[in-house]
Amino acid sequence: MTKPTITIKICCGTMCYIMGGAELHLLKEHLPAHIAPLVKIEGASCLGVCQDDNEDRPPCVMINDELIPNATIQKIITHITKQL
Repeated sequence: MTKPTITIKICCGTMCYIMGGAELHLLKEHLPAHIAPLVKIEGASCLGVCQDDNEDRPPCVMINDELIPNATIQKIITHITKQL
């Protein structure tokens, strides 16, 4: 079995959840078959980035150590594909 090389942390904080993060929990179902074994998906109680007055808008996701604001399933898949 292939060991995951990419860790995705999906923020489950209230703001991220209501701004579209609930949909992100379906990510595993949308990953292409050749990418899915390389990805580990975790929930995070709050990443704490969308509460500041900055450009990082919810929902937020961390891919390895890189923040992805305004995350969508397609945006995450595109980012993962570029990393591989």
